[in-house]
Amino acid sequence: MNERNLTQEIKASPAQIRYANTLFYGALIGFVIMLVTYSLYVFGILTPLIPLEELPKLWGQSAQAYREAGGIPQGWGWLALVSRGDMSNFIGIAFLASLTIVCFLQLAVNLAKTKQWIMMVIALLEVLVLCLAASGILVSGGH
Repeated sequence: MNERNLTQEIKASPAQIRYANTLFYGALIGFVIMLVTYSLYVFGILTPLIPLEELPKLWGQSAQAYREAGGIPQGWGWLALVSRGDMSNFIGIAFLASLTIVCFLQLAVNLAKTKQWIMMVIALLEVLVLCLAASGILVSGGH
């Protein structure tokens, strides 16, 4: 079988195409969000929690030292500070991190429509695990 015949036989399923499209457009939206929030931060439109001049002092420090310098709570506490320039940058990152959950939910719906129950349950369990991990309930130690 030559290469041309092989590529003609491989076709993506509608679920795979939808997953890929959601991931593609979601990543594009996430990138735009990060570009906008970074611009708001760098051009001083949003006041940062930690002034730009103080950042070089913190570059060699741990994330904990950075959080302490800015009074930033651990976990999802940054949401309360999202109006500050340096914290608004996390919006795009959180959006990108949530894309996998959205893709798996779409996949689970599609699998339910095609009556692939075991695969649907696996997709929903994956969503559950990702949500549990993102919730911070399983926080331990940290570096």
